[in-house]
Amino acid sequence: MATIMKATITMAMSIKHQTRKGLLFLTASLGMLSLSVLSCTASEATPDQKSPEPSSRRTGMYEASPLAEAMRSMAMDMESLRAKADDGSLRIEEVDAMILAHADMKTAQATKPADIKASYQGYAEAYLIQLEELKERLRTNVDRAERLEAFNAALTTCVACHQEHCPGPISRIEKIKVQP
Repeated sequence: MATIMKATITMAMSIKHQTRKGLLFLTASLGMLSLSVLSCTASEATPDQKSPEPSSRRTGMYEASPLAEAMRSMAMDMESLRAKADDGSLRIEEVDAMILAHADMKTAQATKPADIKASYQGYAEAYLIQLEELKERLRTNVDRAERLEAFNAALTTCVACHQEHCPGPISRIEKIKVQP
């Protein structure tokens, strides 16, 4: 097989450039086809051979845990409300909806439950309290600086928790903050 390929390549080198490119492509294609046929033939099991048992490991497909899904949802919610917090159009109903939706984070199963430290529950509760504070500030019609202070305080709680538990999303969270 190697001798035939070598001869074909040598012959191709003596032909004009365009033809040589086509012949080299054909040779490479035939070589790859030959290798794939040989590898398929070599790997076929005879009827009396048993195929290996399927692995009980993960299939390679990542499936996010309920906590990971909740965190992604929380980040998207905060990103979508960022402009409203900034321009003063954020409504109490929107914050209430976030509080209800984000309360799941306290009980959602983590990807690696053993990695969740005891402090996690405190951070989760602090985050929800910060959202309640934001809601209260909206209710009392505070100025822009105080409103943004409450919005950013909730995000600061997220950052503090992620510094201890899962640092990956910190930069994303920091980008959600609004400059007063």
